[in-house]
Amino acid sequence: MPRAAQVPDIRKVELPEARQAIPHVHAYLRECILDGTLTPGTKLSQVSLARQLGISRTPLREVLRMLQEEGLVEIEPNQRTRVSGLDPQELDDVYASRILLETLALSMTIGHFGAASRKEAKRLLTVMRRAARTGDFGAWFAAHADYHRLVTAGAGDVLQRQLRVFADRTTRYIRIYQLSDPGSWQAAGDVEHAQILEALIAGDERGALTRMAHHLERTALRVLTDCAPEFVPVAVPHAVALIDREPSAARVAS
Repeated sequence: MPRAAQVPDIRKVELPEARQAIPHVHAYLRECILDGTLTPGTKLSQVSLARQLGISRTPLREVLRMLQEEGLVEIEPNQRTRVSGLDPQELDDVYASRILLETLALSMTIGHFGAASRKEAKRLLTVMRRAARTGDFGAWFAAHADYHRLVTAGAGDVLQRQLRVFADRTTRYIRIYQLSDPGSWQAAGDVEHAQILEALIAGDERGALTRMAHHLERTALRVLTDCAPEFVPVAVPHAVALIDREPSAARVAS
């Protein structure tokens, strides 16, 4: 029997205990997909993958099932597995969801953003700028995630968990943006992050919400232009229009 080809760039996972194989391997493979180590369409041989990871095929099958439920891998009827392709419809839907939920969480944070949070947000902006200059994508993504969590920290735990899920799903798409525009991909986002923070500190709810909505919209539309130029987004523009809409006269009067 011919030896199955190795899956590129996969290493053995160091496990503290054998029974913890599933959560550790799931976290590792998930990150490999989200950060682009495993590119869309990569075929995943269960035999080779289990051997490279240093685990048996039984926990690996459970890990792949979990990744399938998250939409990160596709398992065909013959059990062949591959990393899911980039889906413009998913991008449109996920970013629209982020726009609506993240602006809600941001509005819940206004009025509860004290001196310590302001200082930390400014520090994170500095970290992102430094990481962008040096090409340290790992540091940029970590600071970027922390920034978005900080400016939406006023939301409850359930909403926070949902925001993390949507943010994770958009990581692969931001990577496309970085690769397509390596010289200046971060410039517009840097300005927008600073503007969102400025409005948040000033207690300007309308300004903070519209800036956040358009920040997420710009990223989504740029990635769609790069990976699916024929696709016409519907959900993202609609979500932004809802945020841009002026409060009704009845609401103002009340």
